[in-house]
Amino acid sequence: MPGYKTIQANEITSLKPCDGVILDVRTSMEHDEKQLGCRHAHIPLDQLNPTDFMLRHGLDKDAHVYILCRTGKRAAQAAEQFAAKGYGNTHVIEGGIVACEDCGQRVAGHAVSATAGPRHKSRISLERQVRIAAGFLAFTGALLALTINPLLALVPLFVGGGLVFAGVTDICGMALILTKAPWNKVDEDK
Repeated sequence: MPGYKTIQANEITSLKPCDGVILDVRTSMEHDEKQLGCRHAHIPLDQLNPTDFMLRHGLDKDAHVYILCRTGKRAAQAAEQFAAKGYGNTHVIEGGIVACEDCGQRVAGHAVSATAGPRHKSRISLERQVRIAAGFLAFTGALLALTINPLLALVPLFVGGGLVFAGVTDICGMALILTKAPWNKVDEDK
């Protein structure tokens, strides 16, 4: 039994600021691409400290925290962290930003609007970067296996296995690595 509650994406429009805080735990790059169009906090899951978050936002132990990620898996991990620290009113927004967008919630970000500004126009989405990197590795590995050494066929085999794992678990190791690349750093001050 999880130590948190869930909420449907279409219910967040009825939340009032005094009802708690919405927390987005996706990476900065994902958040920059697409984010809720309403007031919310953003802290990537790998930087989340529930106690510090609650103190910084002036929230007590009984305050409601509504957690969001892309589809809900990282939000569940974050909610478990809150529950482990004794915060009993954490809620996972089911389906994450994808469900929010699907049910008509206002969404902003450079992946949503072509008029987001010049600094975003040249950035390639993370999903597209993963496809490019996986395709390049699979193609190169297969080509080298055919021309140099058959053992190099392990490269596309590994990439294919990683893609299957990412599809089943919704955890993409290549995406996590790519978010750390210098061209994907988001300047939070802008």
